Amino acid sequence: MEQDLKMGPHDVGGEFSDPIDTLDSGMTHWEKFSNGIRGAVSARKVITLDELRLSAESFGDEYFKMPYFERNGLALVHRCLERELFTEEELQLARTKAEKEFEVPLIDLPNPKSITHLHDGEEHHHHDNDFQEDEAGEGPPSYYFDMLAVAKLLVDRELITMQNVLQKIEQFDNVFPARGIAVVAKAWTDPKFRKFLIRDAKNAIIDMGLKLESFAEIICMPQSEQTHHMVVCTLCSCYPRSLLGMPPSWYKSRSYRSRVVHEPRKVLAEFGTIIPDDVEVRVHDSNADMRYLILPQRPKGTEDWTEAKLANIISRDHLVGVRVPEDVI
Repeated sequence: MEQDLKMGPHDVGGEFSDPIDTLDSGMTHWEKFSNGIRGAVSARKVITLDELRLSAESFGDEYFKMPYFERNGLALVHRCLERELFTEEELQLARTKAEKEFEVPLIDLPNPKSITHLHDGEEHHHHDNDFQEDEAGEGPPSYYFDMLAVAKLLVDRELITMQNVLQKIEQFDNVFPARGIAVVAKAWTDPKFRKFLIRDAKNAIIDMGLKLESFAEIICMPQSEQTHHMVVCTLCSCYPRSLLGMPPSWYKSRSYRSRVVHEPRKVLAEFGTIIPDDVEVRVHDSNADMRYLILPQRPKGTEDWTEAKLANIISRDHLVGVRVPEDVI
C-alpha cells in the first residue's frame, strides 16, 4: 500500500498500512554504534532525547524515507550543529578522515590453476571456488561515517568518551534484555512482589536492585482470562529500553504503529496469537513520559519451577503483548 508521505512523522495510529514483518532483523554493527552514541550523548546530558526528536521531525517527507537508525543518527548530527558543538567544516573533515581509515585495498585473488601441492602424496589442484572473500555483504552505510565523525568530535571536546558509547552497546546487547524477564519471573513466584509491581512498577523494579536509566514512569499491565494487553508507540518508538533492550524492528515500523490501534486482533494474528472473541483486547500507547511492561500469565505446568528456569520461557514479545507463553502440560 502506498504511504502518504505528506502525513506528519508522529501519531500515525489509525491509518491503514501494510502487513507487518514480524521477523526482527536485529541490529548491525553500524546500527549498534549509532544507538550507542545517541544513548551516551543522552546519558551525559549533552543533548536530550526531546531535542533529538525535534530534529528528526524537521526532516519532513524525508523522515519516512530514511531507516530508523539513519534518521536518529542524522538527527544527532543536525542537533550538534544547531548547538554549535562543532562546525560543518569540522564535521566534514572528521568524516573524510573516518572514510579514509575505513578504506581497504583491493587485492587480486590467486589463480587456482597456478597453485598445486601434495595431498596424501599426490598432486592436488585447486578449483575456482576454493578462493573466496572472507566476508559477505555490503560495507557500512553512509551515515555511519557521520556517527564516527560525531563521536570523534565529541570525545575531543570531552563531552563523552568512547567508553560511554561502548558501555551503551554492551548494555543493550547483554544487560537490558534480561531485566524485564527477571522481573516477570520474580512476579510469577512471589505474590507479594506481583502486587507491588502492578501497583507501583517502577519502585518495585528499583527495589529488586535494578537501576533504571530512564526517567519515564513504568506501568505494569497483567494479562488475565478477561483481558489481553499489548503495547505500541504511535508517536515514534517509546519503549522500556532499560528493561527490554532495543525495540524490535517491527515495533518501530509504521505498519505496527498505525494498525495496532484500530485492528489489534488482526495484528496479533500476524504474530500467530489468536485471542478468543470473549476476551477484551486493550492497546496501550506509550509516550516519552510513560512506558508499559506487560505481565503475562504464568503457563500451566510450571508451578514448581525456579525463577531461573522460568526465565528461559519468557521472551520480549510476551512483555510487549504480541505473543503469550505456552503451557507446558
